[in-house]
Amino acid sequence: MINRKITLMMLGLLTFSSTHTFAQQTPDAERLKLDLQTALQIAADQNPTIKIANLEIQRVNYSKWETISGLFPGISATGQYINNIKKSVMFVPPAMAALSGGQPYMEIGYTNAYTGTLAASMPLVNFSLWESIKAKQYDMDLVLEQVRASKVDMTKQVKDAYYMVLLSNASLDVLEQSITNAKETLKTTKAAYEQGVVSEYDYIRASVQVNNLNPAYIQAKNGVELALMQLKMLLSLPANQEIDITETLESFSTNLSLLDLMETNATLDNNTELKQLDLNIKSLESKLKLINTQYLPSLSAFGQYAYQTQADDFKFNDYNWVGSAQLGLQLSIPISGMNVILQAKQAKIAIQELELQKDYVIDGMDLQIRSAIDNMKAANEQLIANRDAISQAERGYEIAKVRYQTGTGTILELNDSELSMTQAKLNFQQSLYNFLTAQSNLDKVMGKEN
Repeated sequence: MINRKITLMMLGLLTFSSTHTFAQQTPDAERLKLDLQTALQIAADQNPTIKIANLEIQRVNYSKWETISGLFPGISATGQYINNIKKSVMFVPPAMAALSGGQPYMEIGYTNAYTGTLAASMPLVNFSLWESIKAKQYDMDLVLEQVRASKVDMTKQVKDAYYMVLLSNASLDVLEQSITNAKETLKTTKAAYEQGVVSEYDYIRASVQVNNLNPAYIQAKNGVELALMQLKMLLSLPANQEIDITETLESFSTNLSLLDLMETNATLDNNTELKQLDLNIKSLESKLKLINTQYLPSLSAFGQYAYQTQADDFKFNDYNWVGSAQLGLQLSIPISGMNVILQAKQAKIAIQELELQKDYVIDGMDLQIRSAIDNMKAANEQLIANRDAISQAERGYEIAKVRYQTGTGTILELNDSELSMTQAKLNFQQSLYNFLTAQSNLDKVMGKEN
């Protein structure tokens, strides 16, 4: 089990190495004392995924206010100059044309025309705009939930990586103690062999026992380094940052007593995937209402003030400027065709699809909760058995040690009892790790952020 997890961590280390450029190399980095809560806080502050999600909140918020700004008056100012190369004409009746030399039309205006206009408009009744604002709020709620989902996922990743560090440290401690015992046995056996008390076989077995433990010990040391690398990657810490872990797996043994409470309170009320589906359904329902508003009229108010003049020269001081103003209401009544009906049908089908998907997700999430709780119960039962196994293995080792030292036992008995004690301790740590990772799975399904 440990070897498999170390292999997975090595794959993670390759990814870490390829993205290592984010780490600022400091030759004398200050040692960081780290517990789980501190690790989660650092991840929340430094994790790039969370930073991107927070920026997305700002973007959608600006988009929302952009839509809301449509409720406010829109004001525009324009200035225009026109050079009438050929002036407009007005046709006149023949009687008037006779008075002007028979010319059937007359030119209007001057060569140069200047106009300055200030216009304003404001919607009074606009169902489409109102529904668009509601839709933007659903977009904002969805982004907020997506940010929360990122935090929930990040929390699980940090917890799993942190627990792996604790498991690696615990495994290393157990193997260090095992090597210490083996070396002590080798020392005793060597002295006895030199005195002719034990056989050369016993000396060889004791030596082989030490050598056999070295590969596992080296692998355990590498496992600690790999686990720390993975944790640093998640926390966006420099690769050369020294870390002192202030907790052990046993620090979380109090979680075992909360198993019944966890099972009782295991609900999907805060499951982020279901919440996102609910918000997507509401967003589509709002989109359907927005489509239907295309049948509804809209009313807006407008006003305009124009200041203008015309002349054949550029003597601006002699110009006569004239102002004009208008106020009014504009009613727009849409006459929609089949396209609106088809759009509405598409939206209704999309809503039905999401509702079916939600039912399927609920079944899957219920299964995940049941699986996590079952895994926690199994790990808890294994822990109880492993505690007894450790006690018995330690007692067996002491008996075998005394028997060997008094000449009534064999080196094989001693090595076997020491191996059983080491395996029992490793199994205990592995069971506690399994419980904690199952709990982190349960927390994720329940939508817990810490």
